[in-house]
Amino acid sequence: MAGASRRRPLYMRLLAGLAWLGVCLLALAGGTVWNWINSSAVAKALVIQQIRKTPPKEVFHNQDSLTFLVLGCDEDRYYGGKQILSNAARSDMMLIARLDFLTNKITAVSIPRDTVVDMPGYSRRRINAFHALGKNSGEGGEYAKRAVEFLLDNQVRIDRVMEINYKAFQDMINLVGGVNIFVDKKMEYTDKRGGLFIDLKPGKQTLDGYNAMCYVRYRHGDSDFLRQDRQKNLMTAFKNKLEGQPQLLGKVADKVREVLGNELSAEEVAAVAIFAKEIGNDNIKMGQLPTYELPRPTRGSPYYLALDRDKARETLARFGFIESYGSSTYRYEP
Repeated sequence: MAGASRRRPLYMRLLAGLAWLGVCLLALAGGTVWNWINSSAVAKALVIQQIRKTPPKEVFHNQDSLTFLVLGCDEDRYYGGKQILSNAARSDMMLIARLDFLTNKITAVSIPRDTVVDMPGYSRRRINAFHALGKNSGEGGEYAKRAVEFLLDNQVRIDRVMEINYKAFQDMINLVGGVNIFVDKKMEYTDKRGGLFIDLKPGKQTLDGYNAMCYVRYRHGDSDFLRQDRQKNLMTAFKNKLEGQPQLLGKVADKVREVLGNELSAEEVAAVAIFAKEIGNDNIKMGQLPTYELPRPTRGSPYYLALDRDKARETLARFGFIESYGSSTYRYEP
């Protein structure tokens, strides 16, 4: 797992990057800077917590750990792609992340979007489809949460659900004037229902918010690891662009919170950033739930992945989501 910390997903690098923002803010001085800090809720919380040396755990009511379900969701659009029918469509990306304040670790495990779930009361469907079931009631996150907990045999309890706001992500990139990226290959993909029109040419270029989103979301024929490498490249480019514009730090810090769906308060985002800074990259790990492809009886049968349950329990234990692996595995009963 030596390279796992180098392949952290976009949202985790954003959280860890906030620690760097805090250091920059504290390095600056003067009344004008203080007014600027005071205008940003996250930046202000970072400064106050660092000055007071507030333990991150204290901000989360002294809980020993927290488990998040993080979702990146497609938009559901009318055929043709112009009219948005719902912002609560299929989840494009799913992972569970854990902050452990006792062992000082942040771990995350991604869930392949095509993993099949046979949950009582619902027809067989891929796990990424459960979010759309709640699109009319605004409970898409709750449906996804129940599906993930069921998939994991109720061994993992999810405390919070965070839905990535792709519009806020685009705004964040545009805020710094775009990012300079080397696109290593031609990327073309159209999903009219999802409002995704990817058309990137190879070569070094400045990507605006929309094309930066296309760059990190492109997955046609790629593995999750390749997508994570692109996320790393984008965040490096974003950091480089921001370093030359320190006056934007406060606005960017607040925008990061919006990217995370405003599920965390400004104080909580600051606490996570400080925690990530204190534990260092070696204690931030990411893996993926192991799956295998189910046989398809006919050529037109749906493509499904099934969870390899024995290996999944081992993975969950290795990343700290359950206490042990084997006959004594901890089982959460809701």
